[in-house]
Amino acid sequence: MQKAVASLDRPPHSTGAPDVVDDAAVRAGLTVHLGRTFRRAVAIEGFSRKSSGFSWITYSFVARPVSGPTRKLVLRVGPPNGLFAPYSVMPQVLALQSLTGTRVPVPGLVSFDQGGAEIGFPFFVCEHVEGEVPAPWAGSELDEGHRRDIATQFIAILAELHKLDWREQSLASLHGDGREREEVRAISVWRRSLARPTARYYPLLDWGGRWLAENCPQPPRRTIVHGDYRIGNFLERERKITAILDWELTHLGDPHEDLAWALMPTFNARSRKLYGVVEREEVIELYQRASGISISARSLAFYEAFALYQAAAIQMCAVRAFEVDRFNDMRMAVMASQMPSIVRAFERALEAVA
Repeated sequence: MQKAVASLDRPPHSTGAPDVVDDAAVRAGLTVHLGRTFRRAVAIEGFSRKSSGFSWITYSFVARPVSGPTRKLVLRVGPPNGLFAPYSVMPQVLALQSLTGTRVPVPGLVSFDQGGAEIGFPFFVCEHVEGEVPAPWAGSELDEGHRRDIATQFIAILAELHKLDWREQSLASLHGDGREREEVRAISVWRRSLARPTARYYPLLDWGGRWLAENCPQPPRRTIVHGDYRIGNFLERERKITAILDWELTHLGDPHEDLAWALMPTFNARSRKLYGVVEREEVIELYQRASGISISARSLAFYEAFALYQAAAIQMCAVRAFEVDRFNDMRMAVMASQMPSIVRAFERALEAVA
């Protein structure tokens, strides 16, 4: 696995695995896996599927070995017909391995299996972290001071991520052979995704993707890029961010990409302010001060256009998952209805940066 987004860059798989993830079968396989991992029999209690996201399936449970401490854990499974199928666990595994013990809070990694020998699907197990996932659209239910505390932590953690020397981490394996810049390759992967025969054709996206690839700015430095850094992809408890989640799109690239994605109004209850409270200019100022990275207005505008392009590609991945791969989630069926507004916003963003 050379890049976090490579799961979109592989041909559809044919593993013979079942198309539906059966919770009882997953639990049985997990019992076998953890017994092998812990080298002792393990009982699984309280096994339940959490409210589903759009990609990986998440379960919480308690592992009770015949000897040793009880552990509250989380299992994440990549379904064969999910949003980004076929899945690789490696971006998330490498991220958790690299970031544990740093100032970027992440769940501790327990085990993983790309082949999914016992369960039948790619999966990893991590420690449970206390906290709640904030819903961006429900931010108005929290007082402004609370949201500001979280937003400033959110910015500071992003700065810490971008300051890390990835060359000293497991994530260094995401570095390619140098023949193509990582950020350009990320754009190329989304272009190929939109070019699949089952994707609806939008001439502007075709032209715009080519323009993005040909005009990608040089990064101020190459950093770890989360790839989906936004309100809603972390846990918070008592006004403190306890863990950053969902590292499946992690890659090495331009730090402007994460900042542009985080600032999208879509992830901020349609507000131009981060979490509805921090003005864009202040976000940039706080980030620059904490990271030591100077933000280029043009590079940020470029990645805001790219964010909309990526959003369009994700919508099409969702439609494909529903229509072609028969993923039974009506949220994915309605995502196609959002395409006109995304394409119009992408056109405006291209005009702003071109």
